[in-house]
Amino acid sequence: QDLGLIIVDEEHESSFKQESVPRYHARDVAIERARLEGAVTVLGTATPSLEIWQASQTEHTIRLLELPERVAGGKLPQVEVVDLRSQRPEKGHWLILSSSLRTALNAAIERGEKAILFLNRRGYAPAWQCRDCGTVVHCPTCDIPITFHKWRKRALCHLCLHEQPEPKVCAPCSSTRVQLVGVGTERAEEAVERQLPNAKIVRMDRDTMLRRESYEEVLRDFAEGKYNVLLGTQMVAKGLDFPDVTVVGVLNADTALHQPDFRAAERCFNLVSQVAGRAGRSDRGGKVVVQTFLPEHPAIRHAAKHDFRSFARGELAERREFGYPPFTAAVRIVFEAADAKQVERMAQAAALELRAVA
Repeated sequence: QDLGLIIVDEEHESSFKQESVPRYHARDVAIERARLEGAVTVLGTATPSLEIWQASQTEHTIRLLELPERVAGGKLPQVEVVDLRSQRPEKGHWLILSSSLRTALNAAIERGEKAILFLNRRGYAPAWQCRDCGTVVHCPTCDIPITFHKWRKRALCHLCLHEQPEPKVCAPCSSTRVQLVGVGTERAEEAVERQLPNAKIVRMDRDTMLRRESYEEVLRDFAEGKYNVLLGTQMVAKGLDFPDVTVVGVLNADTALHQPDFRAAERCFNLVSQVAGRAGRSDRGGKVVVQTFLPEHPAIRHAAKHDFRSFARGELAERREFGYPPFTAAVRIVFEAADAKQVERMAQAAALELRAVA
């Protein structure tokens, strides 16, 4: 009763969008609820969604309030972008830690400080590929590459959860030279343990956070010094405040860029910016090492400079040119039925109706 204020923290988060029926966006519901109640909505974020940012520039109903300085006057950390194309991997191993990041991690550990490593890809490796014909093993249901999880010795589809044993033979060409391609958090953990013998590392992803209490237990142990390197997926990218974390490493900033989504660059910028903010939260200062094969990409270049305005300016110009939101509204229509042919007929009929009025 008598509602006066609604706060939506991290308003840019895609998790506010409900993926099942009823489908809604919690941020937009908060704004509408506040309008109906005559209340105020505060949308808090260090990396605004481009829809809200554009609205703040053009609509009188949204006011932009900026906080240009960190709490207690702390400085933003120094960011180094490492071009992975110039790095040499360990013999017989996949490239995971650049020489610059390895040096920074060693120095922090020697000083008794801590580090956070971010990789937005769980599992051991994201794909199996035949070295002879190049075929990548796909999920038979979803037709996306399956991810190998070493701890369970199984290949898993992250979309439908289909499981199968490790593929030993390539189905199209019968070659036995099927190898793991890419890096997940499991493989990264192995590399850190191998290359940094003094590191006390703990991994935080959906494979290790199996109980409700796991998240709190790991963060408490990390804060108390039981671990000095925290490696994880998006769970470690935001909201953490450890004054003795002086090094943050983004192991591969490109993973978010390769998604078939017009928001891929925006999500990449957000993730790099958010995880970079975990370093230097005390007078000790901090260093962020961003590893990438695309050092000139605007999302990475501007995130390294903590320059949201420049990124937004360029990205919005591209969105306007191609007619993407926030300059148009996109609608996704899903058809479901037990019979695939029935679904196709329904979709074709709807398409004809829409073309007639578009």
